[in-house]
Amino acid sequence: MAERAPSEVEEIKKIILSHQAWLKRPSSGKRADLSFRDLSRLNLERVALSGAKLAGCNLSNTRMVRADLTQADLFGADMEGINLSGAALTGADLRGANLHRAQLTDANLRGADFRAGELMDDSNTAHGGGTTRLTEAKMERSILAGANFSGCDLTGADLNDADLTGAELTSAVLMGTDFCGATLDGVVFGNTVMDQATLTRTYIPFALPPEAIIKPNYSAMPVAEFLERVAAHERWVDSGGAEGARLDLDLVSVAGADLHGRTLAAARLRRCRLPGARLTRANLDMAELSYIDLDESDLSDASLRGATLRRAYLAHTLFNRADASPTMLAGGRAWPANFEGADFSDADLREARMGDAVVRGGVFTNTLTENSGIDIANAGAVTPPPPEERRRQKRFVRPGLVVHTEHGVFPARNWSVGGLCLLAVNQPYRRGQSFQARVVMADREDVAAVANLVVLHRDEERGQLSVRFNQYGDDLKALLKTAFLEHQKLAG
Repeated sequence: MAERAPSEVEEIKKIILSHQAWLKRPSSGKRADLSFRDLSRLNLERVALSGAKLAGCNLSNTRMVRADLTQADLFGADMEGINLSGAALTGADLRGANLHRAQLTDANLRGADFRAGELMDDSNTAHGGGTTRLTEAKMERSILAGANFSGCDLTGADLNDADLTGAELTSAVLMGTDFCGATLDGVVFGNTVMDQATLTRTYIPFALPPEAIIKPNYSAMPVAEFLERVAAHERWVDSGGAEGARLDLDLVSVAGADLHGRTLAAARLRRCRLPGARLTRANLDMAELSYIDLDESDLSDASLRGATLRRAYLAHTLFNRADASPTMLAGGRAWPANFEGADFSDADLREARMGDAVVRGGVFTNTLTENSGIDIANAGAVTPPPPEERRRQKRFVRPGLVVHTEHGVFPARNWSVGGLCLLAVNQPYRRGQSFQARVVMADREDVAAVANLVVLHRDEERGQLSVRFNQYGDDLKALLKTAFLEHQKLAG
């Protein structure tokens, strides 16, 4: 646990133990009421707090992996950076909660309530800003069927392979949200905010009615006012923060701004639009520009060392000779420029220094990349499968599968009827290579099959290897059927 007064730690332990006794037999314990308590940074892995009162609680950076928070009251809780991987939160009340950058991978949030809500404590102090924030949350493979996301901010959230069957997304904000492989059957859209880049890459398996999707509501700012703020930012940079003011804007649109040679280092322009901006020779080092729209802008010879342009829309831009190399932090740590998931369609990146930049998942349709250092073969986004393939390729985590090869034994990160994603660090396999392996269910070694596998993708950064089944023998069919039935049993 985090350092706290011993008496406080003991009190929290007693409350949790009493709650666990209450869960087994109500007369032998008491339902936990930890409302407005500070539980930040604690290790509460596998804790059983089903039905507990945690409204307004501080759970920032708390470790609650595989915790049971079924039907828990988390209204207005601060859960920024919490780790809830594999946790159960079915029916949980998360209205008004702050889940910025929360880890919810493989979590079960079936029927959870993410609507807006503002909590007042006994002193009439408001907790939370009303809107539930799932910004940049990691929700890969999570179960979100029937969840209510009305008005929720999901900007930059990762929902790869998540199950959102029947979820409510009315008035939700989905800018830079990744739904790759997610199940969206029966999802309710209505005044749902989506930027064009997100809408383009999201497969919605049914026709949408008018007004189902709306564009972000950008605030138009006159160029003159914007340039005044840039000048104030330059004074802020030159004085080390003593004068001027940092440029910090959100959902602002400025068209055709001339920023040649200007200093925008460390500026924050998330979710902004600067179409047609002239940023030649501009200094954008360490700038936070995630989800920005720079369509048809000119960044030739600009410096973007250590800048973040995660899922930015950079189509038709000029990046010639731009410097996107890492910047060195105190202690000698290199901080790379981040273009993860950015759209570079029809952009010109020739002679740019981007060899060390993060470009994983980027879109490089008709992009010119000569002498930029970008390895398109391993950097680009994986083309989503056609609709008829989605069911076959739907991925599962449980039950676990283990693959035995001549080069070692590798657990599967996830699997589908079509193939597996292996956690395979330092393995020799290359894209297109075929090899034979023995696939075994992790907890049932009697369920095994010999499979011929073909390498689809190798991710050295994550230590993962994606493979597909080349042929389906009777033993492999039987294994996959058994694993799928076990998955249904575990999923309830």
